[in-house]
Parts: sequence; C-alpha cells; structure tokens
Amino acid sequence: MTAGPTGWASSGAMSLTGDPTGPPLAPAGDLTGFLDELAGELLGLTGVTLDAPALLGERAALRRLRRGGRWSCGGKTRLVRCADGWAAIALVRPEDEVAVAPLLGHEIAGPVWDAVEAGFAVRSVEELAERAVLLSVPFGVVPAVPAYGAAAPADGADPGSTSRVGAPGAPRALSGVTVADLSSLWAGPLCTGLLAAGGATVTKVESRSRPDGARRASRRFWRLLNGDKAEQLVDPGQLRDHVEAADVVVLAARRRAYEQLGIDVDGLLRSRSDKVIVAITGHGWDDGRVGFGDDAAVAGGLVARHPVDGEPRFLADAVADPVTGLQAAVAAARSVVEGGRWFVDISLAGVSAGLAARARTDLPALAATAAGRGWVLDGERVRPPRARSSPV
Repeated sequence: MTAGPTGWASSGAMSLTGDPTGPPLAPAGDLTGFLDELAGELLGLTGVTLDAPALLGERAALRRLRRGGRWSCGGKTRLVRCADGWAAIALVRPEDEVAVAPLLGHEIAGPVWDAVEAGFAVRSVEELAERAVLLSVPFGVVPAVPAYGAAAPADGADPGSTSRVGAPGAPRALSGVTVADLSSLWAGPLCTGLLAAGGATVTKVESRSRPDGARRASRRFWRLLNGDKAEQLVDPGQLRDHVEAADVVVLAARRRAYEQLGIDVDGLLRSRSDKVIVAITGHGWDDGRVGFGDDAAVAGGLVARHPVDGEPRFLADAVADPVTGLQAAVAAARSVVEGGRWFVDISLAGVSAGLAARARTDLPALAATAAGRGWVLDGERVRPPRARSSPV
C-alpha cells in the first residue's frame, strides 16, 4: 500500500475529506502507513490479511456517504465556530437534541442547528465543554494549532493513549478462545470481527433494553462487522454472566455504567489468571465524557485544516472508529497470544491524538487537482471508498 498523502488518496478516505463542492483533501503526513503497520502485526498474531487503509471508508462505501466539510459524512455531527475556537458537537441520539437548550442556557426557537451555530458563536469552548460533560453531550474541542515545523513522530511510534496492564501467563492460540462482544456501533464490533476472522469464537451480546443502535442503520455494514458472530439478546442482569464466562470481553461503555449493573471488572480480572478485558470508550475508561467517532477524532486533533482558510474540516468518516477498532484488535490478540491477565483501556480520542501527530494535522491539508471527471494528488488517483466482502 502506498504511504503518505498518496496512500490517503488511494485508500478511499481522501474522497471523504473536504468541502462538498471543493477538492478532496489529504493530511500532510502519513496516516495510512501506520495502519499498514498495524495490519502487519495483526497478520503475525492472527493470520488475518487486511487492507487496513480501506477500513477508513467502508461504512461510507456501503451507505453511499459523501464528504461534508464541516458536516460529518453521516450528517449528525458538525464543526461549529465558538467565540474562541472550534468544536464538534454530535446530535446522534434523541437525548442529544433535547440537551441543546440547557447546553446553551435558553429555550430554542427554530431549527436546532441554527441555534447551535448562534449560541456557540458567543460562548467559549471551555464553557461549552464543561456543560457538555454535565449533560452527557458528545462534544470535542479542536486543539490549538501547534507551531508549524514541530517534530514529526519517529517511525514505529505507537500513537494513542492505549493502556495495557496485566501480567503474561501461558501462551494461547486465538483459535477457540471465547469472546463476549458487549460493544456497539463501529470500533468495538470491528475489533471483535477481526478476532472472529482470526479463529476466535465471538458472541455479540446485546441488552434487550438497549440493543446496538447500528442495527437501525445499514444492514450491509452490520453484516460486515458482525456476520461471523453468534448473537445473544439478554436482560441487563444477565450481562454479568457473559462477562464472567468469556476468555476475552470487549466493552464499549465507561466503568460507571458497568458498576451500575453490578459488574466489577477489577474483581473479574483478579479472579482469573487468563482473562482479557478490552474497554473501548470515547475518552477513557474512567473519563466522564461521552464520545463518538467524529467528535472524538476532533477532540484528538485528527482533522483536516483547509489550505485556503486554515479552518478545520472532518477527516474522512468517523475516522476514530476504524483506527481504534483495528488497534484494539491488535492489542486484544497480543494479550491472548502472550497469555495471562490483561486489561486494555483504549479511547477514540486518545488514538486520534496520537495519529494527529503522524498525520501532521498541524500543517495545512493538501488539495487534489481536477483531472477529467476525477481528482489526482501527486499523480495518484483519488479513489472512491470501498468495503471488504461481507462474511455472510
């Protein structure tokens, strides 16, 4: 796979970056090269061959999404100018729209996004961020741009705030290991789908009261992520049984949510010498913030800065999700192969922060040039997004 900006062009992600009526954009640094490195690790650990950069665009390919500039490809998240900076707010769930009025501190008359734009313009990012935490609204502040020319990360650097703590034990093969997938949406299901492709026995466990919201979106994308898994719909009180029984557990909520269900993750790890728990969250296992793929990427600084106005645009489609899902799969597989007891704390925003340095998002993005009916960047054609074949 081609690395650097031209790798971004060939991956399909570039066609999803930039304004709808303008040229596609590419980060100045190398993001796809790191994804290829992760794919190499995954191959060594699981035997799974993967075109990792293509993961960035496969949801868009199946849902026919397009680049939206300051709007996310999915259309539910927006980059908005505040009094002293930029922030992304996601109105994904019904409760997010309800929370806009208390977030702004007044009743709303008219379209909600008009109110957001007007209200953000007169408020600081700090004030809005504090209120967003209290109201559990997905919100990400675009970090200040560092001075141009800052040192790029060293080759092989491990971006992100992934924390893996525990102790190795008797080595195991991934084949036959049982995995309980309590995650939802994209990053977690991608992680467990890759483990299933490597031979693990994965069961997708959903609460009857709150099933995975991805079921309501693209059925083709659902099958791509979950087609190799058994499915189990349970009452909330039964979730603990699956967490206790599985060799590997993948979670997608913060510590507090599981404690309310009576699930003591620390206690479960102490009770087993060969247990792996992977917690994939927006901002961290013990962090109070809510985050989804687009706003968490923004919080980590993983944006495209337009070469003309210098203002941020969304980088591909919920980019934090596929990169975090892949990195989580590698961490989980490594933990199984090494054996022993491990807890992996990996966040969308943390992974994005590490990748922002490699992608050089402190620099202006590179714009493609029109060529016939398409676009090119340094001789590389800007390709449309593509998806892997569904397992079923």
